[in-house]
Amino acid sequence: MTDPYCKEMKHQKREYDWVSNCVYANYKIPTKCICGGAITVQTDERGRNYYICKDFKNDGLHIRHDCLAALEEELDCLRSQYAEEVSLRRELQFELAQMREEIKELKQLIML
Repeated sequence: MTDPYCKEMKHQKREYDWVSNCVYANYKIPTKCICGGAITVQTDERGRNYYICKDFKNDGLHIRHDCLAALEEELDCLRSQYAEEVSLRRELQFELAQMREEIKELKQLIML
């Protein structure tokens, strides 16, 4: 017999995952469709590539996202993450330099 709390938590996680898929369905490179289906790359008659649900129907419940737009969105996201990492590294380097100075001062005090 399953614990009702565990069962409820699993249900809530499934709902959260589904809502997350719905919210970010047409943002960045999709990994999973809203319906839970697999994503494939297909080319239309003009030669444009699309990330599209394997079971695509034009009813609003499936993903069809332009590959170029998805790659640009992914690149923008990676750039912002890179900028955050760089600023964090600079902060840490500054703190490290301050700590080195404090250690030098403490060593001088101990030697006296």
